[in-house]
Amino acid sequence: MARTPIASPPLSPDAPVPSGNEQQMVVGALRALRPLMDASSFQEVGQVVRDFSRAFGAIHHALGIVERGPAQNTVHSLFEDEQGWCRAFRDSCRQLLRPQAPGVGGAIRTALHTVDDLPKGRVQEELRRLDAHSLLLLVAEMREPGDTAACFALLFERGRGAARLSWQRGLARLCHHAASLVLDACLRLEDPPQARTRLSAREAECLRWASVGKTSWETAHIIGVSERTVNFHLGNAFAKLNVNNKQAAVAQAILQGLL
Repeated sequence: MARTPIASPPLSPDAPVPSGNEQQMVVGALRALRPLMDASSFQEVGQVVRDFSRAFGAIHHALGIVERGPAQNTVHSLFEDEQGWCRAFRDSCRQLLRPQAPGVGGAIRTALHTVDDLPKGRVQEELRRLDAHSLLLLVAEMREPGDTAACFALLFERGRGAARLSWQRGLARLCHHAASLVLDACLRLEDPPQARTRLSAREAECLRWASVGKTSWETAHIIGVSERTVNFHLGNAFAKLNVNNKQAAVAQAILQGLL
């Protein structure tokens, strides 16, 4: 089943304008995302997630790539700076990941928790253990089974501007944008493109003459080799292109941009 990345929603015209410090955070965060275009491993993607989170002053981060199934959601990838720290917040994430009414998909859903506002329990204890004052959770909500989205969790110290309620929506949009790019990179790494077929110079030359209707005997006289040598090169090309005749080999070579 195809997994569909969720496009970033447009910014609202009445969205609050970030302050000077917040604008600097945005610039740094967007700069941190640039290496995603060339990421060739999940380790490199994880480093981008780390750099993006640090741009906002987060002291801990976790990003889960989630696929919605008919019965339950499946986490495909999880990037976190300290293994297992976000387990305490799974219940909160599940609340955000619960499907809403039909036709209400595709929105950003956020939740902000602070140590002072939380009742005593596991979440409050975990925040104190990690020296964090606030936890920001956001989910790019999924529409249909098979859709893929991302769940971000960021921990902040007391007084960090990025965790303030006044700028929560703006940070959520930026995290959603980052999650979409990370998701694209992960899907590309999970399903890499097929390696391009490589033909030798002689194999390509023999196929080019075949493409204009020359026989092996005629090609042999044109390029100055024996007919047996031409058939040898054509046979190698057939094997590389996974075909068994000249017509199919020429067609495949043209489709793959080899002629």
